[in-house]
Amino acid sequence: MKIDQNRLKRQQQVIQRWTKCGRRGTLEAVTGFGKTYVALLILKDLHEQKPDGTALVIVPTTNLKKQWSDKCKEMGLTNVTVLVINTAVKRSHTCDLLVLDEIHNYTSEVFGKIFEQATYKYILGLTATLDREDMRHYLIEKVAPVIDTVTLKEAVENAYVSKFLVLNLGLRMSDQEEKEYKEIVDQYYKHFALFNNRFNIAMSCMQNASYRYTYTKTLSGWNETEVLNKARAWHRAMQSRMRFIYNSTTKQDAAKALIEMYDVPTITFSQSVNFAVSLDKQTQPWSKAYHSKITKYKRQAILEDFADPRTDTRIIHTARALDEGFDVNGIELAIVCSGSSTPRQDLQRTGRAIRFQPDKLGVIVNLYLRDTQDEKWLKKRQTKTTGVQYVHSLQEISGLVGNALLRNPSAYHV
Repeated sequence: MKIDQNRLKRQQQVIQRWTKCGRRGTLEAVTGFGKTYVALLILKDLHEQKPDGTALVIVPTTNLKKQWSDKCKEMGLTNVTVLVINTAVKRSHTCDLLVLDEIHNYTSEVFGKIFEQATYKYILGLTATLDREDMRHYLIEKVAPVIDTVTLKEAVENAYVSKFLVLNLGLRMSDQEEKEYKEIVDQYYKHFALFNNRFNIAMSCMQNASYRYTYTKTLSGWNETEVLNKARAWHRAMQSRMRFIYNSTTKQDAAKALIEMYDVPTITFSQSVNFAVSLDKQTQPWSKAYHSKITKYKRQAILEDFADPRTDTRIIHTARALDEGFDVNGIELAIVCSGSSTPRQDLQRTGRAIRFQPDKLGVIVNLYLRDTQDEKWLKKRQTKTTGVQYVHSLQEISGLVGNALLRNPSAYHV
């Protein structure tokens, strides 16, 4: 492993700060900085200073478990146990050092039990960003507060990551899609109006009988059953809008065109398994679909094929399953076909295409449907992303990227 001395110096600063904070805290750093390597250096120091010391690493997925186990083996770390959170919370543990990778995941009633099940002297959390929309990150701050932050801006300025472009490509829907979307949105606002277009009120009326009773009292001519039915109808329309955006054929066409333009290692991100599978069928034989509905053995085989330059697999289509814990160097193009409104997701997905390689230009293209909820979600999740540019066609993208990686830039148009 070739060590970047500039980045190593910053990583050692993180370790110093963690040590000064009593060896208890969380590193918040952009994907690609090397959070895992920081933890490995700490684990190595524990092994050298206290050969009989023990460490427990908790990860959210089996894919991450394999990555951690492999890296610990490479560094000769024999005192480290790596467990997936689902397994870890089922029994008690005792260790000197507890490492929680993707620590933002461990705030739920079930996963949060890890803080009770594990007895430890020191704790290290790792995350791209600790903030959660449900504000439950306060639970983590109690036991492992943020001790250092490496932003995307800092990573770019100091070349911890490769040069990259973030391009937002707005798409116009077909006439049929526009008609369908309008019908869904009309139904959404028709029912939403009863709740003054306020999400929390509508959701509470659907889920909380006591709240619904109180809110109904403020309305004239409505009973609780009618309010409940209205809230359910609003929720169904909201789900329909989400499914429409996630499975847009306009986005599929644009993603396929981008893939045909570029002959580079590529990953596409979506929120829908159906979308990933459909796009995979259109890009054979060079692609594989990776999602939660296939076996873990098949998922592992797909990752191995994708990482092996001797295979034909140069494209991987994923439905959320690789937002976290996908550590493959060489990805040059990331196409985000749909996403949530969470900044963490955007940072993690961007990070897949910007892991440092000399002379590499990572390109991240975010596809969105203009003048829809999709555009609002995109803007919200990019609040921590730097250097975003809006483009209007594939030709404009090819002009910004250059022609070196393009097969036939003049053949496609959106």
